[in-house]
Amino acid sequence: MSDAKDAKNHRIDPAVLDARYKAAVADLRRTQRVEDGQAGALVYAALAYGDALESNSLFARASHVAKLLCIAAVFVIPNLLVIAVLL
Repeated sequence: MSDAKDAKNHRIDPAVLDARYKAAVADLRRTQRVEDGQAGALVYAALAYGDALESNSLFARASHVAKLLCIAAVFVIPNLLVIAVLL
């Protein structure tokens, strides 16, 4: 009988459980709204980037140089790693 009494003493009030549930649902909905906002901001940033490339030739040139550096790094870094491992 002591187990039944212990279980009865350790029960959580339904109002507390309901409050926890509502807080968890509110947190999930808030997180979902933030993620939706981030997705919208990403689209806006991509469109703004495209407009900036069209309107500013210096920015377009810098973007092209950065792209070429990234491509060069893809070819150079693996070769340097192979040389470092083999020597």
